[in-house]
Amino acid sequence: MTYIALTKTNRIKAAVVGGAISDVYENIKDRPEMETGVLAELIPNYAENKEEEVEKRSAIKWVDKFPKDVPLLMLHGNSDWRVKPEQSLRLALEFEKHRIPYRLIMFEGGDHGISEHKEEVNEQVLDWFERYLKNGEPLPNMDYHGR
Repeated sequence: MTYIALTKTNRIKAAVVGGAISDVYENIKDRPEMETGVLAELIPNYAENKEEEVEKRSAIKWVDKFPKDVPLLMLHGNSDWRVKPEQSLRLALEFEKHRIPYRLIMFEGGDHGISEHKEEVNEQVLDWFERYLKNGEPLPNMDYHGR
């Protein structure tokens, strides 16, 4: 939902996601029970328009729609079986191509809720919002640079 919201409004100034699906097709491959047990139940017209409805919910398919002025913190446990960490890694690579400001943090041994690292997760989230909302820190320089 955060990914979709970022493409629908300019009122978001910073965002954080945790263990987020970026490619519903890949998630179905990893967890086929999600298709009948969740997607078909919750998505209107899923049976009739499966491809269209899945694409609408797969951020990896529309990275070019993401704003380039909203810093995004992506958190993912690398032992998450519900949403494989590759989902965040692949999306991060697409963000690179489009120069979307992001930070990806993988938590070793972290599950879907990153429950083994709750304190650090909370610190990272609070720090992210403090930097970009409370303190008005400028966006990182996304132009390729350095020596």
